[in-house]
Amino acid sequence: MINSFELQKLVKKVKSARRVLITSHKDCGDATGSSIAAYLALQQWQVPADIFLPGPVPAIFKFLPHTEKIITNAGKINLENYDVLFCVDAAEIAMTGLEDKWKARPIDLTTINSDHHFTNPGYGDINILDKQASATAVVLLELFKQLEFTITREIATCLLTGIFTDTGTFSNPGTTALSLKSAADLLLKGANAAKTLDKIARTKSVADLQLWGRALERLYVNESLNVVTTVITLADMKELKVGTEALEGIANFLNDLSGFRAALVLKEQADGTVKGSLRTTRDDVDVAAMAAEYGGGGHKKAAGFTVKGSLVETPSGWTIKRA
Repeated sequence: MINSFELQKLVKKVKSARRVLITSHKDCGDATGSSIAAYLALQQWQVPADIFLPGPVPAIFKFLPHTEKIITNAGKINLENYDVLFCVDAAEIAMTGLEDKWKARPIDLTTINSDHHFTNPGYGDINILDKQASATAVVLLELFKQLEFTITREIATCLLTGIFTDTGTFSNPGTTALSLKSAADLLLKGANAAKTLDKIARTKSVADLQLWGRALERLYVNESLNVVTTVITLADMKELKVGTEALEGIANFLNDLSGFRAALVLKEQADGTVKGSLRTTRDDVDVAAMAAEYGGGGHKKAAGFTVKGSLVETPSGWTIKRA
């Protein structure tokens, strides 16, 4: 149950807002699905809203409604035009790409922070957090129920996308009884499970699998940490003419390897950064703590980080060359 005081504040601020900006991070089904679900819910209150994501919507999520309306150029965002900034699935404000604008935000801008990441510090003026939830989509479903929004077919499909992607279609350690129940509730509301699975889980091309092949060829074990690691470079993706979405699921796949404390996938990004994805199945390992050492975060068994730099192969193996 979400704190009633936080709910009252949210209702008051959102219903009186001239315009709301919904934002999240990039390249994620939970981020994209939850953002659109929030957008659709606010329409029921007749509250004008925009969505900003700090990167193009991956092709696998473009089946969701209204993706063409999503703003991806931060230069087009002026927080003076909004009364509420609604952050979903963003463990920290930097993940939204709006950190500098947020630090200089208008004094009367209300920040709502709805998330499920264990490392979220509660940076919002209003915090709707459930750090035990499998996905922010699960948190929003409970929020929408308490606010008595109608869970339409479109909203249900958006939220189901978030649950499917963050649980690896119910195959990773984030899968819980609540995530299964939430998915069942969304199916009863008309969520299109078959289409969602076709779009997010059955989309691999030959080039995608060739990219996975390179990642598998480069597998190595950090003996001191007992962590299995691999890397993918921008050159790999350019040569095979695929994007980072081709690697969706590879960290969870490597997490199936036995005998290791964790799996780490390092991917070069077009914006001059390297993204690390960490996974573990072990109860005695906290990959969120590992990610925090590089400014990232997440959950105990699934976390990530982003650092400025590039991947460089040296005689002793691959390393991140900091910018």
